[in-house]
Amino acid sequence: MTAFGMGPQVRQGSPGKAVLAGIGVAVAGSLVWGLIAYLTKYQLSVMALAIGAAVGTVVLRVNGRNRHPGLAVASAVLSVFGCALGSLVAEILVLLSHGIPASVIMANLNLVLRVYPKAVGGLGFLFWILAALYGYRIAMGAPVWRRGYGRRPAPQAGGPYPGFGTTPGQVADGQYPGYGTTPGQPPPLGTEPGQSAAPGNPPPQ
Repeated sequence: MTAFGMGPQVRQGSPGKAVLAGIGVAVAGSLVWGLIAYLTKYQLSVMALAIGAAVGTVVLRVNGRNRHPGLAVASAVLSVFGCALGSLVAEILVLLSHGIPASVIMANLNLVLRVYPKAVGGLGFLFWILAALYGYRIAMGAPVWRRGYGRRPAPQAGGPYPGFGTTPGQVADGQYPGYGTTPGQPPPLGTEPGQSAAPGNPPPQ
Protein backbone atom coordinates (compact mmCIF):
# COMPACT_ATOMS: atom_id res chain seq x y z
CA MET A 1 0.00 0.00 0.00
CA THR A 2 1.35 3.42 -0.93
CA ALA A 3 0.39 6.89 0.20
CA PHE A 4 0.06 9.90 -2.12
CA GLY A 5 3.51 11.26 -2.85
CA MET A 6 5.22 8.56 -0.79
CA GLY A 7 6.91 5.28 -1.59
CA PRO A 8 5.80 1.84 -0.42
CA GLN A 9 5.42 1.54 3.32
CA VAL A 10 7.88 -0.79 5.04
CA ARG A 11 6.25 -3.58 7.03
CA GLN A 12 7.09 -3.53 10.69
CA GLY A 13 8.60 -6.77 11.88
CA SER A 14 9.79 -8.15 15.18
CA PRO A 15 13.30 -9.65 15.16
CA GLY A 16 12.76 -11.21 18.57
CA LYS A 17 9.57 -12.95 17.51
CA ALA A 18 11.25 -13.99 14.28
CA VAL A 19 14.04 -15.74 16.19
CA LEU A 20 11.55 -17.44 18.53
CA ALA A 21 9.51 -18.64 15.57
CA GLY A 22 12.70 -19.94 13.96
CA ILE A 23 13.54 -21.88 17.12
CA GLY A 24 10.09 -23.46 17.13
CA VAL A 25 10.37 -24.50 13.50
CA ALA A 26 13.89 -25.87 14.05
CA VAL A 27 12.73 -28.01 17.00
CA ALA A 28 9.70 -29.30 15.07
CA GLY A 29 11.90 -30.07 12.08
CA SER A 30 14.39 -31.92 14.28
CA LEU A 31 11.66 -34.27 15.49
CA VAL A 32 10.65 -35.04 11.91
CA TRP A 33 14.33 -35.45 10.93
CA GLY A 34 14.95 -37.86 13.82
CA LEU A 35 11.87 -39.96 13.11
CA ILE A 36 12.60 -40.26 9.38
CA ALA A 37 16.28 -41.04 10.00
CA TYR A 38 15.31 -43.72 12.52
CA LEU A 39 12.75 -45.35 10.22
CA THR A 40 14.83 -45.23 7.04
CA LYS A 41 18.25 -45.71 8.69
CA TYR A 42 19.50 -42.88 6.46
CA GLN A 43 20.14 -39.16 6.78
CA LEU A 44 18.45 -37.50 3.85
CA SER A 45 19.76 -34.30 2.30
CA VAL A 46 16.22 -33.23 1.42
CA MET A 47 15.41 -33.06 5.13
CA ALA A 48 18.32 -30.68 5.74
CA LEU A 49 17.16 -28.49 2.87
CA ALA A 50 13.58 -28.59 4.18
CA ILE A 51 14.65 -27.48 7.67
CA GLY A 52 16.76 -24.65 6.25
CA ALA A 53 13.94 -23.54 3.96
CA ALA A 54 11.34 -23.69 6.72
CA VAL A 55 13.44 -21.76 9.24
CA GLY A 56 14.45 -19.10 6.72
CA THR A 57 10.89 -18.64 5.47
CA VAL A 58 9.38 -18.27 8.95
CA VAL A 59 12.06 -15.84 10.10
CA LEU A 60 11.59 -13.70 7.00
CA ARG A 61 7.80 -13.61 7.26
CA VAL A 62 7.60 -12.94 10.98
CA ASN A 63 10.05 -10.08 10.51
CA GLY A 64 7.68 -8.49 8.00
CA ARG A 65 9.71 -9.72 5.02
CA ASN A 66 12.42 -7.23 5.95
CA ARG A 67 15.83 -8.57 5.01
CA HIS A 68 18.39 -8.35 7.78
CA PRO A 69 21.87 -9.96 7.68
CA GLY A 70 21.80 -10.61 11.41
CA LEU A 71 18.54 -12.54 11.18
CA ALA A 72 19.87 -14.39 8.15
CA VAL A 73 22.86 -15.56 10.20
CA ALA A 74 20.48 -16.54 13.01
CA SER A 75 18.45 -18.56 10.49
CA ALA A 76 21.60 -20.39 9.38
CA VAL A 77 22.53 -21.20 12.98
CA LEU A 78 19.00 -22.36 13.81
CA SER A 79 18.96 -24.55 10.70
CA VAL A 80 22.14 -26.29 11.83
CA PHE A 81 20.68 -26.59 15.33
CA GLY A 82 17.59 -28.30 13.94
CA CYS A 83 19.67 -30.80 11.94
CA ALA A 84 21.97 -31.52 14.87
CA LEU A 85 19.06 -32.03 17.24
CA GLY A 86 17.41 -34.28 14.69
CA SER A 87 20.48 -36.52 14.51
CA LEU A 88 20.51 -36.72 18.31
CA VAL A 89 16.82 -37.64 18.36
CA ALA A 90 17.48 -40.42 15.84
CA GLU A 91 20.33 -41.77 17.98
CA ILE A 92 18.15 -41.75 21.09
CA LEU A 93 15.38 -43.57 19.24
CA VAL A 94 17.88 -46.26 18.21
CA LEU A 95 18.94 -46.74 21.84
CA LEU A 96 15.31 -46.94 22.94
CA SER A 97 14.64 -49.59 20.30
CA HIS A 98 17.38 -51.71 21.90
CA GLY A 99 15.52 -51.72 25.19
CA ILE A 100 17.59 -49.08 27.00
CA PRO A 101 15.33 -47.01 29.28
CA ALA A 102 15.07 -43.28 28.65
CA SER A 103 16.21 -42.56 32.24
CA VAL A 104 19.44 -44.46 31.65
CA ILE A 105 20.02 -42.65 28.38
CA MET A 106 19.53 -39.22 29.95
CA ALA A 107 21.74 -40.15 32.91
CA ASN A 108 24.54 -41.16 30.52
CA LEU A 109 23.97 -38.47 27.93
CA ASN A 110 27.68 -37.61 28.00
CA LEU A 111 28.44 -41.08 26.63
CA VAL A 112 25.84 -40.61 23.93
CA LEU A 113 27.38 -37.27 22.92
CA ARG A 114 30.85 -38.85 22.87
CA VAL A 115 29.89 -41.15 20.00
CA TYR A 116 27.59 -38.58 18.45
CA PRO A 117 30.05 -37.17 15.82
CA LYS A 118 30.80 -40.68 14.56
CA ALA A 119 27.09 -41.41 14.26
CA VAL A 120 26.54 -38.23 12.22
CA GLY A 121 29.45 -38.84 9.86
CA GLY A 122 31.01 -36.55 7.29
CA LEU A 123 27.99 -36.66 5.00
CA GLY A 124 25.74 -35.58 7.83
CA PHE A 125 27.91 -32.53 8.52
CA LEU A 126 27.74 -31.68 4.81
CA PHE A 127 23.96 -31.72 5.05
CA TRP A 128 24.18 -29.29 7.96
CA ILE A 129 26.14 -26.87 5.77
CA LEU A 130 23.48 -27.10 3.07
CA ALA A 131 20.79 -26.36 5.64
CA ALA A 132 22.72 -23.32 6.85
CA LEU A 133 23.11 -21.99 3.30
CA TYR A 134 19.42 -22.44 2.59
CA GLY A 135 18.39 -20.82 5.86
CA TYR A 136 20.61 -17.81 5.20
CA ARG A 137 19.61 -17.33 1.54
CA ILE A 138 15.88 -17.59 2.14
CA ALA A 139 16.00 -15.26 5.15
CA MET A 140 17.65 -12.75 2.80
CA GLY A 141 14.73 -13.03 0.40
CA ALA A 142 16.05 -15.55 -2.12
CA PRO A 143 13.47 -17.92 -3.67
CA VAL A 144 13.09 -21.37 -2.16
CA TRP A 145 13.55 -23.14 -5.47
CA ARG A 146 15.45 -21.44 -8.29
CA ARG A 147 13.54 -21.47 -11.52
CA GLY A 148 15.19 -22.66 -14.71
CA TYR A 149 16.04 -20.43 -17.57
CA GLY A 150 13.17 -19.57 -19.90
CA ARG A 151 13.01 -20.53 -23.53
CA ARG A 152 14.56 -18.33 -26.12
CA PRO A 153 12.05 -16.37 -28.20
CA ALA A 154 11.46 -17.65 -31.72
CA PRO A 155 13.32 -15.76 -34.48
CA GLN A 156 11.29 -12.98 -36.02
CA ALA A 157 11.65 -11.20 -39.34
CA GLY A 158 13.62 -7.97 -39.22
CA GLY A 159 16.26 -9.39 -36.94
CA PRO A 160 19.72 -8.20 -36.06
CA TYR A 161 21.38 -8.74 -39.46
CA PRO A 162 20.41 -7.98 -43.11
CA GLY A 163 18.15 -10.50 -44.75
CA PHE A 164 17.15 -12.04 -41.40
CA GLY A 165 13.83 -13.85 -41.65
CA THR A 166 13.79 -14.16 -45.45
CA THR A 167 13.04 -17.42 -47.18
CA PRO A 168 15.79 -19.33 -48.99
CA GLY A 169 16.56 -17.72 -52.35
CA GLN A 170 14.94 -14.43 -51.30
CA VAL A 171 16.88 -11.28 -50.50
CA ALA A 172 15.98 -8.29 -48.41
CA ASP A 173 15.25 -4.88 -49.90
CA GLY A 174 18.31 -3.08 -51.18
CA GLN A 175 20.78 -5.73 -50.08
CA TYR A 176 21.84 -7.07 -53.43
CA PRO A 177 22.45 -5.37 -56.81
CA GLY A 178 19.79 -5.85 -59.44
CA TYR A 179 17.08 -6.29 -56.80
CA GLY A 180 13.68 -6.40 -58.45
CA THR A 181 14.71 -8.63 -61.34
CA THR A 182 13.50 -12.14 -61.57
CA PRO A 183 16.03 -14.97 -61.26
CA GLY A 184 17.98 -15.40 -64.51
CA GLN A 185 16.98 -11.97 -65.86
CA PRO A 186 19.88 -9.64 -66.80
CA PRO A 187 20.17 -6.26 -65.07
CA PRO A 188 18.63 -3.21 -66.81
CA LEU A 189 20.46 -1.85 -69.87
CA GLY A 190 23.02 0.85 -69.21
CA THR A 191 23.99 -0.44 -65.78
CA GLU A 192 27.31 -1.94 -64.95
CA PRO A 193 27.45 -5.49 -63.64
CA GLY A 194 26.77 -5.39 -59.95
CA GLN A 195 25.06 -1.95 -60.23
CA SER A 196 21.35 -1.34 -59.90
CA ALA A 197 19.36 1.31 -61.75
CA ALA A 198 18.84 4.53 -59.88
CA PRO A 199 15.36 4.78 -58.38
CA GLY A 200 13.01 6.92 -60.46
CA ASN A 201 15.29 7.02 -63.54
CA PRO A 202 14.30 4.66 -66.36
CA PRO A 203 17.12 2.72 -67.96
CA PRO A 204 18.43 4.24 -71.19
CA GLN A 205 17.01 2.79 -74.44
